[in-house]
Amino acid sequence: MARTRVRRELTTEQVQRWVASLLILAVSAFPLGALVAVIRSIVDDGRRSDGIILLLVMAVIGIVALGAIRLVHRKPAFAPWILLGVMPAVVAGFIVF
Repeated sequence: MARTRVRRELTTEQVQRWVASLLILAVSAFPLGALVAVIRSIVDDGRRSDGIILLLVMAVIGIVALGAIRLVHRKPAFAPWILLGVMPAVVAGFIVF
C-alpha cells in the first residue's frame, strides 16, 4: 500500500529563510576550509599549539553559524544540535594531527 505524500507550497518568507540559511552555511564554510589549510601548514612548521588555537576558532565559527541558522528559522539558538558545529574542527583535528 503506497502512501501518497501531500505536497505543500512554501511561502515567500519560508523560501527567504532557506536561502539565508544556505548563505550563512556557505559563508561560514569558506573560512573553515581555509583554516584547515592554514592549520596544516602551521603544524608542519612545528607550531602545534597555534594549530590547536585555530581548531578552537574553527569550532566557534561552526557553533555560531549553526546558531545563526537556527535563529533565521526562529528557533532557539541554544540546543543540543548546536554542538554539531564542532564537527568540522574535530574532523580537521583528526586529519591534521
